[in-house]
Amino acid sequence: MKNQWRIVLGLVLAFIIVLFAVLNNQDVAISFGFTKLNAPLILVIMGSAFIGAVVIALVATSGYLKQKKTIKELRNQALTDDAIIERRVAEKRAELEREYANKAVEMQQAFDQNQVAIEESATQDTVE
Repeated sequence: MKNQWRIVLGLVLAFIIVLFAVLNNQDVAISFGFTKLNAPLILVIMGSAFIGAVVIALVATSGYLKQKKTIKELRNQALTDDAIIERRVAEKRAELEREYANKAVEMQQAFDQNQVAIEESATQDTVE
């Protein structure tokens, strides 16, 4: 349905251009500064429009290419940043695991010392 509207709009615009060309067929003088040229008005108008379209296309293309380059650079930066973040997370995880292991060892040693103290206290109570 969307393409049908484009076709209909294109046909309407083509009809308007043909009608415009028929109504503007008189010759006009064009001065380029170093020479003069006589051409039908419609060719002058269409030629100017074509040159304008080419200029706009060139400007838009350069802007598009610049944006595409910026997007590529930002994606590469994002990948680099992700790698840095993952490395930092891995380092922090390893650090926390080491701390956990050290605390577990300290707690086990404290538990063992308490067990020894309890056993010594129990043996002294039985001796007395």
